[in-house]
Amino acid sequence: MNRYTLFARPAVAVATALALTSLPSPVAAQKPPATSTPAPVAATKGAPLSGVTADLFQMIDLERASEVRAALLRGAKPDATDDRGDHALLVAARSGSLPVVQVLMDAGAKVNLRNKWGDTALMVAALNGQEGMVRYLRNRGADINNAGWSALHYAAVNGHANVVRYLLDQGGNPVAVSPNGVTPLMMAARENKTEVLKVLLEYGADPAQKNDKGETAYDWAVREEHTAAIEVLKKLR
Repeated sequence: MNRYTLFARPAVAVATALALTSLPSPVAAQKPPATSTPAPVAATKGAPLSGVTADLFQMIDLERASEVRAALLRGAKPDATDDRGDHALLVAARSGSLPVVQVLMDAGAKVNLRNKWGDTALMVAALNGQEGMVRYLRNRGADINNAGWSALHYAAVNGHANVVRYLLDQGGNPVAVSPNGVTPLMMAARENKTEVLKVLLEYGADPAQKNDKGETAYDWAVREEHTAAIEVLKKLR
């Protein structure tokens, strides 16, 4: 998942303190499986920001929509990136400030822009269970079924069943795979998110689907000793 701290970004990534050790995906994270889950990793900072761009990100962090608009009018770019490589819309989505996100979108921010780890604003919002934000971004054209880690993976890992259902209703792929073959079902199994497991299965997730190591969602649940997830999945073996 991603590079923040899985339980915090998923904390933003899985985006929560999930520092997935071998998953090539960006988001703040959570605690992914040792070998195949998206996890967020701490971002490396670049050169410090200055001038109007620094003002823009400060106001985004403070969730001051009117001051964000003022910074944009003074020349800040709606797709500017911060010293970690995250663009303004993603940072705003991560903060959960819909008014700020709306200001950036109205100023021309690209809704499907990715950061250097591949995260989009929609993915971060899904990771944090911000259904209102997810719906707004989707209505503004956010892609659901992008290649690699997707918003569905991120929503699943943190157990946001309502967001998972919405994404599926919008055409999300229940058998989507990450670069190493991880599915949303596997993510939910690894974190014992039984409600998400049930929703994914209802929409056609395949419990027999395997990742690049030949593991299924059931295998992940067994490895983590998640009794509840095992009970949901073992009937389908």
